[in-house]
Amino acid sequence: MKHPHRWIIVLFVLMAAFIAPSLLASAPTGAGPLDPLSVPTGSQTIAPNATLWFYFDYVPTTGSTGRFGFRAGRITPSNANVALDAGGIGGLEFSIYTPDEATNWLNDSSTEPVGRGTPYYDKLTGVLVHDLYWSGAFNTSGRYFVAVTNTNSIPVNFQLTVTGDTVTLYPAPTPVPSPTLFVPITVTPVPTGTVQGKFVFETATGGEIYTVNGDGSNLALVSHGIDPAWSPDGTQITFARWDNTAPGVYIANADGSNERIIYTSPRVRSPRWSPDGKYIAFTQQKTTNSGEQIWKLGVVEVATGKLFEPQCSRNCYLPSWNSDSMTLAFFDPSVGIEATNIFSGPPWTILGPTGSYFDSAANIWRPILAMPPMQSVEWSPDGKSIVYSQQAHDRWEVSTVSPDGSNVHGVTSPDPILSIFFNVVDHNVAPTWSPDSKQIAFLSSQNGKWEFFVVNADGTGLTQVLKNVTDSISLQYGYSYERMIDWTK
Repeated sequence: MKHPHRWIIVLFVLMAAFIAPSLLASAPTGAGPLDPLSVPTGSQTIAPNATLWFYFDYVPTTGSTGRFGFRAGRITPSNANVALDAGGIGGLEFSIYTPDEATNWLNDSSTEPVGRGTPYYDKLTGVLVHDLYWSGAFNTSGRYFVAVTNTNSIPVNFQLTVTGDTVTLYPAPTPVPSPTLFVPITVTPVPTGTVQGKFVFETATGGEIYTVNGDGSNLALVSHGIDPAWSPDGTQITFARWDNTAPGVYIANADGSNERIIYTSPRVRSPRWSPDGKYIAFTQQKTTNSGEQIWKLGVVEVATGKLFEPQCSRNCYLPSWNSDSMTLAFFDPSVGIEATNIFSGPPWTILGPTGSYFDSAANIWRPILAMPPMQSVEWSPDGKSIVYSQQAHDRWEVSTVSPDGSNVHGVTSPDPILSIFFNVVDHNVAPTWSPDSKQIAFLSSQNGKWEFFVVNADGTGLTQVLKNVTDSISLQYGYSYERMIDWTK
């Protein structure tokens, strides 16, 4: 993506040439406090006898009472609450490190943490609520760390959650500041424009669903739900709901009329119509015999309601159709982007983790076994490319990859000068293809709030679209596999 800012001073450009490589380095590995992972939005896999570091940012509030350890039943608004769930599998541990303790750990790995996770049982029923849990408040703002260790001899899937009113897991959209340096800088805003076709979008997960023309006209509220998508001919939409009364997969006419449920399930996400119009694919939450909650693929035949359950790995998110109406791409946090035939056969990997990191404790190099967090995997209508958004250090960017795993291409990228000198962090998420596979629409925070943009598949021609819509309607994105927008002719 060509950044919208034009820089006049050549000196800045030269400086960026030297500094930018550090910003564009490989994605974090979680090997230590200098290279931590963000708290994952889904399941994460940890290798045998390994430790992964995660970070969260914390700000104390009035009434914070200092450095506390585990305090079951005394959760306060200023607390950071850390939970780890692995379906009852033992052999996992986690430790909480303050910024100072993390610095000390770099020099002495025996540095004691401020707290450790312990099993959390409901006081009334005695039922295990979380495999491991810790809650505490701190006196100072800063970046805190959770070090998760797997002492087992096998890989383990786990879910890590960190919550709290003053806890931040992902950098918030940052407004572009007005430069005040003595160096003259000219900022050229991204042009606004229109595109052909029509969009359906949600305001938030489970929020209102609107349709609108590509020129911003004919905005219409048509329903509410999760992850809306068009039918191939653009006459209907599909979406999910988690309502207590009737949760499942829905379809409706494009104007919201004739709404009806076609598949009932308590937790369903990401419904997508097949190109031939016969099927709708989705992912649904299931519970294993051991009580673990996982996400598996489902496909319902629209005409008959018949259910197919394609083979996939353990946690299968974001199903998306190939142009053959028989193959689905999806994302598993522990594997990467995969594909499967909806009728038979095992899944195969399209894009998996690459690279290695140095394990200082064992003094050896280890392979990276888990993908950085990824969102919004979607196959292009012509079947030639897959678009996705992925976390890269402190930001999210949009990229594409060929179905055979080759030609990984960054569609969006950070501006190194803005990042270094103005601490501006832009996030680009929730991409979707144009009907002709030539453009990509996505959500970006580059103006300080979530808005819609369109870019050519090669990263050129960045244009803000639907500005009149986002000037009046607020969008919320929570990094939880939302599919915010879909595009039809």
